[in-house]
Amino acid sequence: MSGVFGRPLSRVARRGAVYLGSLVVLAAFLFPIAWMVAMSFKTRLDIFTWPPKVFSFTPTLENYEKVLFGSKSFLHYVANSVEIAAIATLIAVAFGVTTAFALAKGRVGNSKALGFLLLSFRMMPPVALLLPYYLLFRSTGLLGTIPAIAITHAVFSIAIVIWMMRAFFEEVPNEIEEAATIDGATPWQVFIRITLPMSRPAIAAATIFALMTSWNEFVFAVVLSNTQTRTVPVAISSFVGEVYVSWGELAAATTIGMVPTLILAFIGQRYLLYGLTFGGVK
Repeated sequence: MSGVFGRPLSRVARRGAVYLGSLVVLAAFLFPIAWMVAMSFKTRLDIFTWPPKVFSFTPTLENYEKVLFGSKSFLHYVANSVEIAAIATLIAVAFGVTTAFALAKGRVGNSKALGFLLLSFRMMPPVALLLPYYLLFRSTGLLGTIPAIAITHAVFSIAIVIWMMRAFFEEVPNEIEEAATIDGATPWQVFIRITLPMSRPAIAAATIFALMTSWNEFVFAVVLSNTQTRTVPVAISSFVGEVYVSWGELAAATTIGMVPTLILAFIGQRYLLYGLTFGGVK
């Protein structure tokens, strides 16, 4: 028995089931986000109305006005996150790319064991290092400063950068570098003029992952910061009090904090896919 366009009915049914399942999964992921965005445009009365008002409420920008221009200076915290993420990513990419190149090309003794050690550090629960970092920065007078948070984020992002870039550098043919060496290029010139230009997509993917890691990090930021150096995730948590939760402002702040990562992921989605899949199939 044939179905649409002469295809077997079972094949059409299977494809329809796949699409339906994909839509269900997509809806499950998007529903909380859509609910949060809608709540950010509601008054407190509309938020607690039962049954909930999905479309029959009058949108308001009151929550965004309180968040952006209120007493908590949310834009200041956004600026902190931008500065910290930029510093952490710059450090992570600079050190991670060079380290990955050395490990991939065997220019470090026992590079496989060192690479596994770096990856194991990334798999370690961050909370296990929270107290040592706190004591270290307190003893050096950096506690509560932007450099302290940026350095901590960079340390954890370096492992991601090394893991991604090493897979790329291992795929670069050695013959290309050997030819440049025969022509008189030094190892540093080979790295700067040949290997780096070839690895721009991989570097872009690693940069995006490092930026997102720093932007979304909460545990170290909440412990190592103060009222002036809070990041966006820490500032968002401040809308949850002991006896009162500012639901509208919380939703508005969360939406604002989510927008940069969504834009970054949308712009760099092809680089993200490239970084995740490169080296997976040889």
